[in-house]
Amino acid sequence: PAQLDGSDFVEGTYCLNDTMSQKLAQFVRWSSSTSFYPGESTFSDEVSQRIFETTGLLPEHGGKFQITSYEDGVGYKTHTDCVVGSQEKRDRFATILIYLNDVSDGGETIFPELNAKVTPRRGRAVFWNSMDSEGECDSTSVHNASVVNNGRKIILQRWYYYHTFMSLGKRPPVPHLPKRQENQPVVNCDHYDFGSCRLYDEWFYSHLKDYRRQHNN
Repeated sequence: PAQLDGSDFVEGTYCLNDTMSQKLAQFVRWSSSTSFYPGESTFSDEVSQRIFETTGLLPEHGGKFQITSYEDGVGYKTHTDCVVGSQEKRDRFATILIYLNDVSDGGETIFPELNAKVTPRRGRAVFWNSMDSEGECDSTSVHNASVVNNGRKIILQRWYYYHTFMSLGKRPPVPHLPKRQENQPVVNCDHYDFGSCRLYDEWFYSHLKDYRRQHNN
């Protein structure tokens, strides 16, 4: 494993600097995501309404819409969309996932605790609850995206939250750190065992040391 020290990070952040990022890039595979937000287009309003009519999920409880592409050889590890054991009710209680293309080999959405597997087919939608009626994360909702063995898989997802909050479904302002080129994306690797990485075209705040310090207190 790589040994990192403070010099490998951009000051004030948990972002690896250019030198270390380039060293690790040859060993890491990732999916790629872009997002659009409610009210930014008539398309977002139409999708939100169709989801409501089909599932009963209230639009005001929905977050952003995320489009993700999995290239050949890429999947996503087993996880729950909510946090097991957390008392936080501003968490994801339901997910809708829509496949935007056919995948000839691999890329299934697998629910190992439920012995269920869904094959990607264009236009097919999967909807599941991650929390029970009391807002407790249900560990049996654990799932993963199996590796794409041929071609690529493209999906559209939206997460719905048990309790709403002011910033839900709103595009966040751009953080000032790290200094970066215009439209430069970020690759984020999660903290779970055998975690997966994903490239995002928008920056959030969890990589800022001050932000984490404030939210962990």
